[in-house]
Amino acid sequence: MATLLAMAPGTIEETAHAIARARWLELRCFEILGGWVPSIPEPEVKVALARQSHHHAWHAELFDRVRPVASGLEVTAEAAPAPPWLAVVSELAALTTTADRVAGAYGVLLPAKLAEYERWLLDVDPVRDAALRRWLGFVVSDERADLAEGVGLLERVPGADTAPGRAVMEAALAAAGPLLA
Repeated sequence: MATLLAMAPGTIEETAHAIARARWLELRCFEILGGWVPSIPEPEVKVALARQSHHHAWHAELFDRVRPVASGLEVTAEAAPAPPWLAVVSELAALTTTADRVAGAYGVLLPAKLAEYERWLLDVDPVRDAALRRWLGFVVSDERADLAEGVGLLERVPGADTAPGRAVMEAALAAAGPLLA
């Protein structure tokens, strides 16, 4: 499975790029999960997606707060990732059944994202990146809780364990390479 962050960012510019890409992914997760809510028939899944989509919006806001801004640093607030990552997100957005959506989000993308955020949190410079470390800690805590709820949905949604969307997402993620590096 591909990693989202190949190595810990070393320079301020690398950190700015990683933050911008993480912000990009959080905004996409907000849009996709929230966009699914009207078409999901299962109330339990609908409520979880509605609540969690707003968590992703808040995460994007937190990342924007710690994005380095300096003279000569040319990193936009939302740097688009490499095209394979656009494909990962497009594959997730294209899933149509509840089983596929739950499997793609909670069985593939969100666990990979959480694992990478946890590694990133361990690797950030405690002095230079103190603010990032603090906000990333909040994001990781939120992601753990959301993923735990999502795993519960995976266990309760019929067909989620064998959903074809999971295989599609796994293949797209494996081809994507690092997001934040």
